[in-house]
Amino acid sequence: MIISQFQTPNYFLLAFLEDYQMDPARAQPLLTISIFDDFAEDKDVTLVRCDIINRGIEDDEGYKICKRLLDDYAGEEDFRNVHMFNKKPDAFDVDGFVKEKEELWKASGGGGKNSEDGVIEAAAGNKSDNAV
Repeated sequence: MIISQFQTPNYFLLAFLEDYQMDPARAQPLLTISIFDDFAEDKDVTLVRCDIINRGIEDDEGYKICKRLLDDYAGEEDFRNVHMFNKKPDAFDVDGFVKEKEELWKASGGGGKNSEDGVIEAAAGNKSDNAV
């Protein structure tokens, strides 16, 4: 299982949950996701860069993880889960969330467009749009 941590202004660090539970300060990131929102207001476009830091995952897995994370923030219903997890963790159904994400992961065959050096780039619309 992978955990994400958002860092201001626009970065996500993702690591194995087990590593984070053992020692949050020493958990090695698997990948980072950077959000570049310079054109968000004027052009309604947000650029996203996903860098695989640790060879513990393949490029196509990194792409799928990045897409799933963006989907969780882009869709109104999915963002409710993010909000509930952060604001009312006692009311958040972790088991149900994990089960849903595992089903999505299994159903999502194929990966994305990958480069050979472990860097995956994708473009996403504003929060109101669906991520690519």
